[in-house]
Amino acid sequence: MLKTPRQIQAFIDALKQAGIADYNGIFNTFDFSEVNFKDFTSWSDKSYTRNCLYHDSDFELILLCWCEGQETSVHNHDGEDCWVRILKGEIEEEFFDFNAEGDLNLLRSQIVTASETTFINDEIALHRLKNNFEGRSMSLHLYAKPIEQCRSYNEANGEFVKKELRYDSEQDVLDGTGTA
Repeated sequence: MLKTPRQIQAFIDALKQAGIADYNGIFNTFDFSEVNFKDFTSWSDKSYTRNCLYHDSDFELILLCWCEGQETSVHNHDGEDCWVRILKGEIEEEFFDFNAEGDLNLLRSQIVTASETTFINDEIALHRLKNNFEGRSMSLHLYAKPIEQCRSYNEANGEFVKKELRYDSEQDVLDGTGTA
């Protein structure tokens, strides 16, 4: 099993010592440029991958690897807060709600580029992430608390379905002392 690099461990330790009110500041100020994520990536031509770097009862840290053109469905976050930091490439984020007729309605979209952070929760909107970048993108997702399921929009029938979330890879969970 892979060990979490020292820089990622320092980030995890900072989150563990803080409360959720401090996550935004920590996530936005941490220097990820010194972190080599290569050993934690997995790529698939079929779908983006979810690679768990850390998971406990308070938060989880997941590295998403996106090939060109890959996207999520429109989804919620099961009541959890989510920060997304783009590490490589860029991601388009689309925000949705429902119109008066109950149909899914695109509110706005934004391009989030490398080193930028975005935040989402169910009070803000539903969203979809897309790698429209020419090449691969990587994004780091911090969920407070861990997200085990979400409601995902099925475009074929226009309904939301419960989706159990899984990891494509999971790293050693460290005990906060830098050892497994």
